[in-house]
Amino acid sequence: VPPHLTGCLSNNMETFNCRWSVGSFQNLSEPGDLRLFYYNRKPLTAPQENWSECPQYSMERPNECFFDQNHTTIWTTYTIQLRSRDQDVLYDETPVEVSVIVKPDPPVGLNWTLMNVSLTSAHFDIMLSWKPPRSADVETGWLTLLYEVQYRDVDSDEWKVMNLVKSPHRSVFGLQTNVHHEVRVRCKMLGGKLFGEFSDSVFVHISSKVSRFPLVALLMFGVFCLVAVLMFVVILQQDKLMFILLPPVPGPKIRGIDPDLLK
Repeated sequence: VPPHLTGCLSNNMETFNCRWSVGSFQNLSEPGDLRLFYYNRKPLTAPQENWSECPQYSMERPNECFFDQNHTTIWTTYTIQLRSRDQDVLYDETPVEVSVIVKPDPPVGLNWTLMNVSLTSAHFDIMLSWKPPRSADVETGWLTLLYEVQYRDVDSDEWKVMNLVKSPHRSVFGLQTNVHHEVRVRCKMLGGKLFGEFSDSVFVHISSKVSRFPLVALLMFGVFCLVAVLMFVVILQQDKLMFILLPPVPGPKIRGIDPDLLK
């Protein structure tokens, strides 16, 4: 496998870096054995410029070139080449657009707050919150991020994926009590395709509290109290109820008839 470019990435659309691999050519692993060159046509209709060498080879990571803000432009196309030390051999070439290679850093400070526990104590709801990656300038609007929350039962390998949101917070409903849940979040640029790495996970666990009076017992107690109150009202108002249910029969009103004779 010959030396080749492995890709270029930007975490903030302000700078970017490109990396390469020596492949199976281990004799080219020393600094300077492989050199990166580029040109950036601005605008696209302009004639081809002279090639320039990598503005800053990384001292911390081998086989990496860093482009600072002075060497980074968006909405233009870079052409990147990987050459031999003497530039006689061209090993690889690739086009790069900074706006396409944005891969944000992970969100930070993921936390959760309990919102509600169901009456049966079987489920609960939480509110998640986090902060954008420190490297992303979201306050000025230079970079707009979309966040994706995922959660799972720690005993399961299947993650549940929630819809993307712009805000650094969202609610999660219907989590089961007495279950350990793992939650994580990642982000990507609005309109971009590359998700960044996941944040550090947080673990959520709420124990269900067994009530001294279960729900069914409370309902039965309420019905019993209602029946007792109704019976008490009936006893107190017995005379009035009898008058309403069994009104007295009025005496005859025909003149000339003695009521005593009718008895």
